[in-house]
Amino acid sequence: MHFFCIADSASSLGFKLAGVQTREVSARSEALAALKIAASSEGVGIILVTQKAASFIEKELDEMLYSKSLPLVLEIPSCGVETKTRSVGEVLKKAIGISV
Repeated sequence: MHFFCIADSASSLGFKLAGVQTREVSARSEALAALKIAASSEGVGIILVTQKAASFIEKELDEMLYSKSLPLVLEIPSCGVETKTRSVGEVLKKAIGISV
């Protein structure tokens, strides 16, 4: 299994230098195409998505996160952007509809 990264242009260089297959996106259509490629690529076990890239395809990422076991989708901070975090309670509420 290997990584696949969907990133904004400011965040992608580090992943490329580390040898991670990376798609730069700057629009919703590009992000959807990259997600489709990542999800259908043989051997991809983890899809890393930067916050800026994730903002284009939040609905699709949530669907993947809650309906498939692989590939695992992880949203990571974009370069130069303050991080937004979701608490475990928020994730559980969205996943199963129960407040903790």
